[in-house]
Amino acid sequence: MKITNNANLPAAIERAVTNDPYDATGSDISATRLLQPPRITALTKRHYDDIEEDVSDRIWSLLGQSTHHVIERAAKDTEDLTERRVFVKNSKTHGWTLSGTFDYLSRDGELLDFKTTSAWSAMDAALKGKHEWEAQLNILDWLIRNSLFKENDGIKVKSLAIVAILRDWSKKKALTSVNYPKHQAVVIPIERWSPEVQDVYVSERIQLHQNSQAMDEPPICTPEERWHKMDEYAVMKDGRKSALRLLPTRNEALKYLADNNMKEGKGCHIVLRKGEDTRCAHYCSVNKYCSHWNNVSF
Repeated sequence: MKITNNANLPAAIERAVTNDPYDATGSDISATRLLQPPRITALTKRHYDDIEEDVSDRIWSLLGQSTHHVIERAAKDTEDLTERRVFVKNSKTHGWTLSGTFDYLSRDGELLDFKTTSAWSAMDAALKGKHEWEAQLNILDWLIRNSLFKENDGIKVKSLAIVAILRDWSKKKALTSVNYPKHQAVVIPIERWSPEVQDVYVSERIQLHQNSQAMDEPPICTPEERWHKMDEYAVMKDGRKSALRLLPTRNEALKYLADNNMKEGKGCHIVLRKGEDTRCAHYCSVNKYCSHWNNVSF
């Protein structure tokens, strides 16, 4: 992968990004990659040497990595375990070696993953759950349960949780909003799947990635994986910036106007807000190699 610095950030930042200590050597796939859409993983593997990523796009990741120094300090003078990379190859991994690094495993069996994220993401996860976080911690739990590493000294995972550090937390919003996090860090309990469910999930995900990498044209990411947003029709009132209503079709927008004794062109109008595959457009480093993205139309 080629790291660029098109934003002309200081050399210190560029070096910090370039000298990323992460190393997946010794495994066929990591827990992080296992969670990714198989198409993205396959295209990344095929085009890795040609992929370009700018330093400016790694800033949040860099800040997240800084949290790990705090984690190491937290375990000092305790029997808790931090930052351990675990490898497993068994019947569920179908010939591959799966690896993953857990953040913090307490002597009491609490498995914690620290994330630097937005207040909105934490609120949404606390209220609705977040499958990616849930799956990640359950994969790590599975790795610990199936590993042979001796350093755990018999510690067994009993509970899972995300420690979310909110990078954009606002004290003012905390005082005025009911659902807004009251503190700059929140603990979000994560459902721990049964061993049987974990086994099936890991096995099926690995097979998906194996099949995808064996294909000339890997399966297109699902709409959920592409973070797809549908077209919306915004009913706008002249002089107002926000929409009165967002509706999925123009006919429904027209009906809304009629139901409210409004007429298009008479102080109001309807604006089409085109949908998009948000991940493909803004967060996928291999979209230039993706036939779906290069031929997509909305």
